Amino acid sequence: MIEQSLDTALNSVINVVSGGVITLLITMYRAKKKENDALKAGVQALLRDRIIQAYNHYVQDKGWIPIYAKESIDACYKSYEALGDNGVIDNLMQQLNELQNYPPKNRGDEDA
Repeated sequence: MIEQSLDTALNSVINVVSGGVITLLITMYRAKKKENDALKAGVQALLRDRIIQAYNHYVQDKGWIPIYAKESIDACYKSYEALGDNGVIDNLMQQLNELQNYPPKNRGDEDA
């Protein structure tokens, strides 16, 4: 009778401890997922901002893009794309990729 009572008590303790460990692991997983989601959103926002800055500078202001800048922006885009949610950035990258990689000739230079 005492052995059966000890077995029941031991089973109860094991169940409580197991339940506590599982609850702790689930809580830790949820906290880590929330943190990772926030980091992902932050990195996406920074990459999006960098691509938009490059678009404004090279497409709208200069009309051309040096090779080193294009390679850098392409690397940003690949990372951004891997994180999902591309939207407008796809169109901006297409316009950046269509730019020549040298300054355009001035119209006055053609006559000389």
